[in-house]
Amino acid sequence: MTPFPRTLFTALVLLATATGVRAADLERFKAELIQVEHAFNAMAQEKGLLAAFQHFAAPEVAFIDTDPRRFRGPAAVRERLGEDQPGVKLTWSPAFTDVSSDGTLGYNYGRYESRRPGPDGKEIVRGGYFLTIWKRQPDGTWKYVMDTGAPDKK
Repeated sequence: MTPFPRTLFTALVLLATATGVRAADLERFKAELIQVEHAFNAMAQEKGLLAAFQHFAAPEVAFIDTDPRRFRGPAAVRERLGEDQPGVKLTWSPAFTDVSSDGTLGYNYGRYESRRPGPDGKEIVRGGYFLTIWKRQPDGTWKYVMDTGAPDKK
């Protein structure tokens, strides 16, 4: 593996400094995004998955597990989630967050857990990892533009 060229590293540091973005600003942006992800999860518990996914979706939201060329925005949310099902619960929490230096794009990934009643009445519990990509909107709020998950391997 080739070492990272010192001149390129220096150029990146100078560019970051020239943009006027401070480390404190980046940490503030990350903290905002973590808080939004927690609010997203809390709304899902209180008002249901569909309501939360609709509320936090950006107008141009798309999902990899549906056809992102065909389903965008509110249609994508409905296509992916459908109506809330009784007894189905999805919880998640970010483990890592990063934000662009200008504070306009960010992402979280972490663990999720889904619980649903099985056909025999016993609860089915599954887990995995999620990735949510967020974009700051013109009004300053964060909305997700892409959300996906990968179940644990059995």
